[in-house]
Amino acid sequence: MARIGEVRRDALSARQQEVYDALMRTRPRATLTGPFSVWINTPDIAEHADRLVNCFRADPTLPKRLIELIILMMCRAGTVQYAWSVHEPLALREGLTQATIDAVRAGKRPDFARDDERQMYDFITELNAKKTVSTEAFERAREAFGRDGVIEAVTCAGFYGMVGLVLNVFDIPPHPGGTPLA
Repeated sequence: MARIGEVRRDALSARQQEVYDALMRTRPRATLTGPFSVWINTPDIAEHADRLVNCFRADPTLPKRLIELIILMMCRAGTVQYAWSVHEPLALREGLTQATIDAVRAGKRPDFARDDERQMYDFITELNAKKTVSTEAFERAREAFGRDGVIEAVTCAGFYGMVGLVLNVFDIPPHPGGTPLA
C-alpha cells in the first residue's frame, strides 16, 4: 500500500492545482500517479522534474528506443515496480523486442540484434556498477552516441534512479494492468 494518499485535485492548494493541471495536460491518465503523486506535495520539485522528464519524452537526442532501454535498466537495478509497469509497454512501442525486455527483467544480458542497444546496455551496466565509466567505455559511447547522447544517457539514468528511489520509498504500486517486476 502506498505511503501517500491518492491525489485529489480539490484537496490541493492553489499552487499545487496549477502544477497539477499543467502535469495532467501531458499525461494519458485520468489521475496523477507515479512519482508525480508524491512530488505534487512539493510543487516546485514536481514542476522542475516535469521539465526534465519531458527532455526524455518529447524530443530526446537518442532514439526513444534507447531511452526506454535505459529506463528499464534503471527500473531493474532498483526493482522499481511502478516505472517498470508503465515503461515496459512504451519500450515495446518504441521498438525494443520482448526478448530484450524479458532479459532485462530477468537481470540477464540480452542477445541484442541492434548494435546501438548493445552499446547502450554495456555503458549503463558499467555506470550502474561503478557509478562512473572507464575512459574506454566513455570513448566508445561518445563515438556511438556523440557527446550530447552521452550526456542524455547519463542524465536519464540518474533521473530514473531518482524516480526509482521516490517510487520505492513511497511504496507506489505497479500501474493497474501493468506487468509487475519480480
